[in-house]
Amino acid sequence: MVRPADGPDQVQLAGPPRVPRWLDVLTAWSWRLLIVGLAVYATGIVAAQLRIVLLPVGIALLLATVLIPVRKLFTDRGVPVPLAMLGTVAVFFGTVFFVGWVIVPPLIDEFSGLDTTLETAADDVQEWLIDGPLGLSEDFVVDARARIEEAADSASISEGAVVDGATLAGEVLAGLLLALVVTFFVVKDGPMIQRAVLSRFSEPRQVQLRAAGNGAWRALGGYLRGAAALGVVEGVVIGATMLIVGADLALPVAALTFVSAFFPFVGAIAAGIIAVSVTLVTGGTAAAGIVAIVAVVVQQLDNDLLAPVIYGKALQLHPLVVILALTTGAAIAGIAGAFIAVPLVAVAVRAGVAVRALDEGDLDDPDAARALDASPPDP
Repeated sequence: MVRPADGPDQVQLAGPPRVPRWLDVLTAWSWRLLIVGLAVYATGIVAAQLRIVLLPVGIALLLATVLIPVRKLFTDRGVPVPLAMLGTVAVFFGTVFFVGWVIVPPLIDEFSGLDTTLETAADDVQEWLIDGPLGLSEDFVVDARARIEEAADSASISEGAVVDGATLAGEVLAGLLLALVVTFFVVKDGPMIQRAVLSRFSEPRQVQLRAAGNGAWRALGGYLRGAAALGVVEGVVIGATMLIVGADLALPVAALTFVSAFFPFVGAIAAGIIAVSVTLVTGGTAAAGIVAIVAVVVQQLDNDLLAPVIYGKALQLHPLVVILALTTGAAIAGIAGAFIAVPLVAVAVRAGVAVRALDEGDLDDPDAARALDASPPDP
């Protein structure tokens, strides 16, 4: 096909039809998203295969954020590093011994009645759905409950995924030992390890890596301390409320509420449902209503008032991101994966923010500022 040109004796060939702008942009985004998706998928596959190493290392880093300040308390007072490490190890195992021998046994005794109580609560809810104002069909309710229980069973133990008991015990023991060893050396030689890693890179890259490391470390420590603080607040308030209204099993429910704080948003909802269900069976409808109101109020106060102050910049994540992280972590490595998924995402986000602040010259960001003067991250 030809078209006349501007000159009288010139003919210019027409070019190929131009791709619409919207299609060009859509194609560019599509292949980039496809590459990112494949990279995320491949990372998940590798992480699942290496979970016996990655999980202990992640847990070790979490423990290190707690134990490094303990070691620093000793060294700041002139205690030699070997003796400071000995004192830190003594504090750690003393805490483990106290929890294992003083707190856990009574919890186990009370947890023995929790399953029966929750089963009774499920029966009461089923009866209310059938005979209550909703008037649902008995067949529908029974079938729905059976499907929920079947899904829960399949999620916990799936055919073909049951690991031999000896193999599982070996993996747990190996992971525990690896976590303890990694924790010890990170607490003892953290700055030296950081310098050894950074020495492999050029000076400009070292500054960027220091900023990322500072941000990641602050996020990790802030998340762990924040989750523990919120867990204590929620556990004490919910447990005390159950005691006041006369419900049983307040101690194990309070313990579950504390643990649930390490699974943001999802854990709080699950703990609230358990608290209300237990109170419904052991304390009655009015008591359950009071516990439900207190649980909702406490969670809202924590999310709107306490969490921003306690977490600070350690957990600036949208709830949807947190839920997706929890789901992905659980799919890869079960409860342990869900436990470290949120701090892992928080670490990645905070590290990226610190590097961007450094590149933009924003020295109001503490991690970027400390990277420039080569200061180690705060413990």
